[in-house]
Amino acid sequence: MQPSWIATVWAGVFAAAVHASDADLIITHARVLTQDTDNPRAEAVAIADGRLLAVGSLAQVLEFKGDRTLVEDVDGATLLPGIIDTHSHPVIGAAQLDDCSLGDEPLNIAAIAPLVHACMAADGPAGAEEWVVAINLNPAAFEADRVALDGIVAERPLALLGTDEHTAWVNTRGLELTGIDRNTPDPRGGRITRDAHGEPTGHLIDNAQQPLTALLPEDSLASKVEATARVFASMQAVGITAVMDAAVHPAELEVYAELARSKRLVPRVFAALAADVARGSASIAEMSAWREKYRGLPHLTLDTVKIFADGVIEYPTQSAALLEPYLDADGKPGANRGEVYVAPRAFAGFVSAAAAQDFNVHVHAIGDRAVRETLDAFAAARATAAGRGVRFSISHLQLIEPSDWPRFAALDVFASFQLLWAQPNPYSIEAVAPYIGAARMRYMYPARGVHDAGGVVVGGSDWNVSSFNPFEAIDIGHTRRNPEEPQRPPLVPEQALPVEVLLRAYTIDAARMFGIEDETGSLRVGKAADLVLVDRDPLAAGTVVRDTQVLGTMIDGVWVYRKKK
Repeated sequence: MQPSWIATVWAGVFAAAVHASDADLIITHARVLTQDTDNPRAEAVAIADGRLLAVGSLAQVLEFKGDRTLVEDVDGATLLPGIIDTHSHPVIGAAQLDDCSLGDEPLNIAAIAPLVHACMAADGPAGAEEWVVAINLNPAAFEADRVALDGIVAERPLALLGTDEHTAWVNTRGLELTGIDRNTPDPRGGRITRDAHGEPTGHLIDNAQQPLTALLPEDSLASKVEATARVFASMQAVGITAVMDAAVHPAELEVYAELARSKRLVPRVFAALAADVARGSASIAEMSAWREKYRGLPHLTLDTVKIFADGVIEYPTQSAALLEPYLDADGKPGANRGEVYVAPRAFAGFVSAAAAQDFNVHVHAIGDRAVRETLDAFAAARATAAGRGVRFSISHLQLIEPSDWPRFAALDVFASFQLLWAQPNPYSIEAVAPYIGAARMRYMYPARGVHDAGGVVVGGSDWNVSSFNPFEAIDIGHTRRNPEEPQRPPLVPEQALPVEVLLRAYTIDAARMFGIEDETGSLRVGKAADLVLVDRDPLAAGTVVRDTQVLGTMIDGVWVYRKKK
């Protein structure tokens, strides 16, 4: 007698697996978590020509064994659909792999100085105009000005770049080279921090970093291609088979195109084209031209635009847009509510115009006001014929007012949470909690609230801001605990999600966000053989999900990663 978990509506599923060809590969004795509601569990799969030929019991799948079929017994390991990361930055992160890194540790100037000096010594002699750049500065509660940075190095321009990619600190020489002074206005979508006399302190937020970015040295195309290939190999080692690059410009597109043309673009890449909303229709026309230029390259899809609605919520930057003001050091409301980077009418118009050109829209929104105004823009677009045919998503979602939770379902908006962040640590506690108060802290990363209101939660890493290991994020999304500081209470534990929901967030529900649910995201006959083999069943009682080891990752029926024994 078959186990009850195999005795599903298998007859219909198995009937679709015709014997037109023998399997190239059969994987046996696996715990198969298919993410297919019609056939949720199985013990074997058959693969032919890169696609799933059969998914079911051992006896059923072995019917597809031919003389040349390779049979692999995985001895009880768990088989999942390939992991889909709905928000990452592979090319930008790859370009920084070998840069001077401060490790995202909470450091002060005294601790940073020797690290920067060591990097300078390793780089060797340099000219007076050559930038000293250190990345992965932990910006949470970091306070310094250009004079403090002059104490690290004064004779050369110095830039400390925040891990969040939204903040930078430069020394006096760096400010001089950027041309930023007391007369420089704040750009739309950015802020130049100033002292009591109106002089720039050297702290640059969001779009205020653009003059700095334009001066920093850039790697060659060949170097970026090789580094990105290394990143994808590392992603495959944790089970990732598809990824969205969540803010792509022509420079990044050339990297992907070169990888695709040389048949080295292994994962499925969905490029979200960086929109310039201020340019309106001209920006949409430009992105349409990019889409046409790169259309047809294997594993590269350009059907989404990316919009930034606000900045980040952590002190001292506090550029995320809030419905109510940030609190001051005494816990009293101040004047700052952050800034929504796009005016409401322009926001709605741009989203509708992008939808009319058949673009999906993906928005960075962290504060509750930015989330609300993004949902308002989506609502306006949904009222148009074009807006009903595309897919909308919001990423980060650090703070959402409860009345907006049901709107994700009502407007069919995917909620792309970075749940690795949903833990108690210096970012969420020391740099946020005192400045928004206990009442709003209850709505930090409200994944359960959105889910229970009918919304679809999907998973993303925002690498290189944080780790792209999905099992670490699933673990924290389920426990809301800090594994490195277990003594801390969990962060809003009522917002924790079941592991079952989180697995869907990284597989079939993520596939739906990209519109590829008929191609991948679940282990179902006829779909691409994108799968990951892991050492434990994440649904089993007592499983420590964050310690999951990937034994193999397959894309289109080819093992692209196997763990060495």
